[in-house]
Amino acid sequence: MRKNSFIYLIAFAAAFAVKICCGTADSDALTWILAPVSWCVKILGGISFEYVSHVGYVSHAYRFIIAPSCSGVRFLILTFLMLIVSFTHVLDTQRKKAFWFAFSVGFSYLATVIVNAIRITISIYLPILLTEKGLLSGLLTAQRLHTMIGTTVYFSSLFVIYFLAGKICTKIFGAPSHEKSARRRKYLGIPIFWYAAMVLVLPFLSRIYHDQWEGFGQYALLVTGICAVIALFFALITRRAEV
Repeated sequence: MRKNSFIYLIAFAAAFAVKICCGTADSDALTWILAPVSWCVKILGGISFEYVSHVGYVSHAYRFIIAPSCSGVRFLILTFLMLIVSFTHVLDTQRKKAFWFAFSVGFSYLATVIVNAIRITISIYLPILLTEKGLLSGLLTAQRLHTMIGTTVYFSSLFVIYFLAGKICTKIFGAPSHEKSARRRKYLGIPIFWYAAMVLVLPFLSRIYHDQWEGFGQYALLVTGICAVIALFFALITRRAEV
């Protein structure tokens, strides 16, 4: 741990800098991630977007804007930190660790663009489908549906990203493999820890600081319930795979 502290320090400092810079940035400053996301949404959903300065990528046909709040920067930071902290210590040379750092930057960016594009595509089409069937009403409000889609796509993707990164770290970077039972616990526990820390713990601490609790209880309960179902699903998959 101590010998990798410098790498961890750089990673967290970089993540904090990205968070601060992107937290108040407009769409013009975030084209590096908004543009490829809009391009992927066009491929996945056949939806064309027009860029409007200081606003974002706009679909007039679907009345949808890929704005800075839709950039996925928080997921990018989450993924990057998870990869750095989870795998750096298993590599045996500083050269490999440096390459892993660079790989984590690129892999996190690519994964964020793809996952965010999937989330946005679903967020455009699913509400239309549910509205046509008269299901988007009552308890299933537009805001809750938005939370459900985001939680499902991001949390599920985190397991896949961690699994793929583990395979790459072992096959390409020469990291040692682990026993199946230990590997299963890691595949489940680590994504859960990082997602909960970013989506529940940090917002909880922010609410304490600002003393703003309106809606947080329902949000936390909804997110926790969805994550529990998804985690159980992946637990069953990994267990069957090891039988």
